[in-house]
Amino acid sequence: MDPKITTPRGTVDILPSEISAWTFVEGVARGLFSRYGYREIRTPVFEDVGLFKRSLGDTTEVVNKQLLEVRSQRADGPEAPFALRPEGTAPVVRAYNEKNLGREEYLSKFFYMGPMFRGERPQRGRLRQFHQIGVEAIGRGADHPLVDAEILTLAVDLLKSLGVHGFRLQINSLGTKEDKAAFSEWLRTALKDKVQGLSETARDQYERNVFRLLDSKDPACQEVIRGLEIGQKHLSQGGREYFDEVRRNLDALGIAYEVSPRLVRGLDYYTHTVFEITCDKLGAQDAIGAGGRYNGLIEQLGGGDPRLGKPFGAIGFAFGIERILLALEGQAFPTRDDLEVFVIAGSAALAHEAFVLVQKLRSEGIRADMDHTARPFKKQIEEADRREASFAVILGEEEARAGQVAIKNMTTGDQVVISRNDIVSRVREKCGRCSG
Repeated sequence: MDPKITTPRGTVDILPSEISAWTFVEGVARGLFSRYGYREIRTPVFEDVGLFKRSLGDTTEVVNKQLLEVRSQRADGPEAPFALRPEGTAPVVRAYNEKNLGREEYLSKFFYMGPMFRGERPQRGRLRQFHQIGVEAIGRGADHPLVDAEILTLAVDLLKSLGVHGFRLQINSLGTKEDKAAFSEWLRTALKDKVQGLSETARDQYERNVFRLLDSKDPACQEVIRGLEIGQKHLSQGGREYFDEVRRNLDALGIAYEVSPRLVRGLDYYTHTVFEITCDKLGAQDAIGAGGRYNGLIEQLGGGDPRLGKPFGAIGFAFGIERILLALEGQAFPTRDDLEVFVIAGSAALAHEAFVLVQKLRSEGIRADMDHTARPFKKQIEEADRREASFAVILGEEEARAGQVAIKNMTTGDQVVISRNDIVSRVREKCGRCSG
């Protein structure tokens, strides 16, 4: 026997028994995003590798260690490599620019759902193929503290709507592009005499992008960072006023948050507001979602409007669906794929009539199925029970001759015989629903 082929390391199959949790999360998210005026966008799962190197930054761990590149084996294939998308923001911005949506819309509000890919070490809640739900607000009308407050409120609203408990919202401000540069210079000065005692990786981060040290997982690096008095001193008056306005709007809505001066996020494109949401149910890897403002990325990727004299505004967030499901572990999820009727043919000769009856029920919006091979009656009843059908509709020889069927309640065992013409109305009545 040939060996079984298994899933690649860091990937999982999502089986039918698990799908109800996923459709619950996705359904709640779609409904909530719609109420906030966000529309769905779908982008390719792979892009030109330059998109991510330009947007995320050459110094980020995602680009340096985790980007999964795809190259054609054909001799006449494209020279430029592709990469499986590691996150959703850059592809959305690429689509926004390519389709010139900034000319048509003052404010574009998108949401997306789908798989992302990173070549990281697989662990609980961290996979090489994982799934994200995210939103992006982009355009001339996105450059305002109220949009930041809306994004943060939407993130909190989503978790509450899903029933996630024990989460914390942490926020910070990197300020304007100039503020961020000043912050970087202050960090370099403050760490100049301390960096030599750190690892080679930390020293390299110090030289290439000092912000990486703030979210380093290296204990020695964390100890050094804890010794710094990092506050909001890097913010200009404009940067401070912007952040104060964001906080004022969150306070007005009663949104609980903590200001975390060391929070910078791991991607290079962030400015002004950045945030992370953690959940105490997730253990050491406790981040469930994060986001921030990225003014300037639209222009960096070839978009924007030079006549404005300033970058387009943009802000968004992303949640890991696997992370959400870990936070909801143990919760029961509503299903919409439970079988309402299992039709049983009393003999192989009646399989055709049973099949026609199944199709009639399906055409009326009733979830129905059958054993197409018309196995012995006991086997078919066992299958109806295994499939957790609410009712078994039995078509035996006597019922077929009389134009009738028997309906058996699979929970109580009660059974009645009715006219075949009444099957749809009786099933709807007994299921307590009105399909159409």
